[in-house]
Amino acid sequence: MDRPGGRPASVARIGRPLHILLLTDRDWTHPQGGGTGTNLYGQVARWTALGHRVTVIAGDYPGAERCERLAPNLVVHRMGTRLTVFPRAALTVWRGLGRDADVVLEVINGIAFFTPLWWFLRKPRVALVHHVHQDHYVAELGRRGRIAAFFAERAPLKWLYRGTDVLTISDAARAELLDLGVAPERIHVAYLGVEPSQFRPGVRSPQPSLLYLGRLKQYKRIEVALDVLEGVPGAVLDIAGDGDHRAALEADVARRGLTERVRFHGFVPEDGKAELYGRAWLSLTASSAEGWGLTVMEAAACGTPSAALRVGGLGESIVDGQTGLLADTPEELTAKVRALIADPVRRDELGAAAEARARGFTWETTAQANLAVLEKAAAAPRVSLRDQLRSSETAKAGGLAAATLGANAVQLGFTVIFTRLLGSTGYGSLAALVSAFLILLVGGQALQVAAARETALRSLGEGGRLAATLTAWSRHLAIATLAAAAVGLALRVPLAHLVGVPEHPIAAAAILPTGGLWLLLSLQRGALQGVHAYAPVGISLIVEAFGRLVCGLALVLAGAGVTGAFLGTPLALALTSIGLAVVLRRRLGRPEGREASRSLGSLLRGAWAPVGGLALLALLQNVDVIVVRHQVGGDRAGSYAAAAVAAKAVVWVAIGIALHLLPEATRRAAAGLDPLPVLRRALGVLTVVALPALAVFAAAPRLLISLAFGSEFTSAAGALVVLGAAMTLLACAYLTVQYMLALGRTSFLWVLGVVAVIEPFLLSSGTFSLVSYAALVLALQCAAALGVLALALRLRAGARLAVRAG
Repeated sequence: MDRPGGRPASVARIGRPLHILLLTDRDWTHPQGGGTGTNLYGQVARWTALGHRVTVIAGDYPGAERCERLAPNLVVHRMGTRLTVFPRAALTVWRGLGRDADVVLEVINGIAFFTPLWWFLRKPRVALVHHVHQDHYVAELGRRGRIAAFFAERAPLKWLYRGTDVLTISDAARAELLDLGVAPERIHVAYLGVEPSQFRPGVRSPQPSLLYLGRLKQYKRIEVALDVLEGVPGAVLDIAGDGDHRAALEADVARRGLTERVRFHGFVPEDGKAELYGRAWLSLTASSAEGWGLTVMEAAACGTPSAALRVGGLGESIVDGQTGLLADTPEELTAKVRALIADPVRRDELGAAAEARARGFTWETTAQANLAVLEKAAAAPRVSLRDQLRSSETAKAGGLAAATLGANAVQLGFTVIFTRLLGSTGYGSLAALVSAFLILLVGGQALQVAAARETALRSLGEGGRLAATLTAWSRHLAIATLAAAAVGLALRVPLAHLVGVPEHPIAAAAILPTGGLWLLLSLQRGALQGVHAYAPVGISLIVEAFGRLVCGLALVLAGAGVTGAFLGTPLALALTSIGLAVVLRRRLGRPEGREASRSLGSLLRGAWAPVGGLALLALLQNVDVIVVRHQVGGDRAGSYAAAAVAAKAVVWVAIGIALHLLPEATRRAAAGLDPLPVLRRALGVLTVVALPALAVFAAAPRLLISLAFGSEFTSAAGALVVLGAAMTLLACAYLTVQYMLALGRTSFLWVLGVVAVIEPFLLSSGTFSLVSYAALVLALQCAAALGVLALALRLRAGARLAVRAG
């Protein structure tokens, strides 16, 4: 391999030869390769010496060869810049390069390659993470850096790479990965080595000499080294390395009057490092984060101690007071360095101890430890993408969200089709009937929440006992539905007049039994949620929506008109319920007895909190449309309503995600585990959907509303993105309320109640522009979301006890 200064020692061959596809933003020949490049070289050199084949895809740089064969079994392909290498790498692999690899090693250096999304590369995968880069992002980009770090690194590591083994270089880096939620058994720590033939003691400078060696980046905080230099009279500082922060550093050196005491060496090749380390009295580093501190060990191998701020892995690479110095503040660092420079005996003692310790860190050990992880991954049974999605809790939540969106899309088709078939008058009657049924939805949703929670807590029994309880309750609801049908038929004429459809009495008679069927279906869905059966729940949402459309359409085409269009709904609910009954029987087995473990009435009485919470959320979701219609009226009110409907797509997503959130949070809390990660995951999935939606709302609101509702509804287009943000906050509140219901807490009711009372008064206090109405809604939804979220976070300490007590 073509790298000056170090040749790998011979190592014993282990295992069968592998083909390793290595993805990295920069390889070891890159001028900005830094510690990442040295680490990769140290290990790849040993792997190829063992006979393994390595194909590298890395970022390009000026003067580099696009395709370079460094050894018979090592080829480096370079492409793209620091940012474009990621999509370029994906495109290159899609075209065939590296597709025959046995295992993929992906270096995540602050930005992931997102290989789990590469459907064309279904190979075992291992990630290499030197440390988490959030502090670096913040140092370089300020507040925007937190957002960039979340999407480029934290979110992928937390969710996308959950089943991936992760190599790292220190226990400090391991702790950072654990904080992200990476499973402890997936993290493998191997300290970095030192090239023994390259780094040896040299001739010390006669003048006190300090050294910083590394990339010149803002997050490296080299200004702290300048502070130290100012506190050590007579010393000089060598700065070796290059980067985009060099110009700022040179200006700072001139401003401080240190031009004669600071020497910039620029990029230093490998064979020049040892000379600088050997000349230095002390090596300095003040970075905001370090996974290990490779320069510490390289300096130590040259008999030079290091001084650093106590961050990250530096507390492991430096033994404070024995092989170097650690400090908690720049002032303390300056004082310690000044004292050590003045004490040659202690400095030599630290240098000798550092050299002795450095000899114990070898690349052979590092390479073999990580190769064992790669070999294990390559030999493991291949898990299909389908199986990975089945086992992913995030995928389950996302799947339920997608099912809810799909069901609502079918409902939109229902509206379009029946508007054209029935005409404006006929569809107006159908809409009145559907609206009357929708009043009953909250009761069913509350029953579903209660059933899911109690099933997850196993308070309704398990297996056959749960089946007996559900069978008994279903029997009671079926009888109640038949009774409701009889009452509806008897009162069909007054019901039809009450709903405003006197010409359709049979349809009005069906409203009450439709509500009974909805309660039965909600009970079944809640039970399935409680036993972790999310796929049937999601499928039932789609089946119900299609059933309403198909059954209603068939009856209309048969000549049943508006009555037939509405009767499609109870027919679809009944068919879906029969399907779920079959699923429950297969999952739970035969009922053990005929008696329920508790009464249905007790479950319904305990559902008052879900009823109240869901009713308040429904009010917050719709009250602005009602008030604007009264305040503005006419076409502008219709345009506002259209924008509000479009914005509520995010709420539909939250409803689907909540089907997963509630039982999982209940289950974790009851088991004595922290339920908060379930809420975080739910909010994360919502964010992934909401951000692109908001971008579309902001970029093309007029086009979107025109396509969905017609060009006559575009006068409220400017309010769409504001309403979208408001509904996103309402969706967050919805998920948080479901989380608190899972834990048996009801304190959210007063927050929602206060906002629900204030909102209509504020909206009706004057006549505003449509955007101003939307802005008021946004402010109120923000208050509601922040209020319930603050209450939920306060519950963390007592969550387990509350669930058990419930």
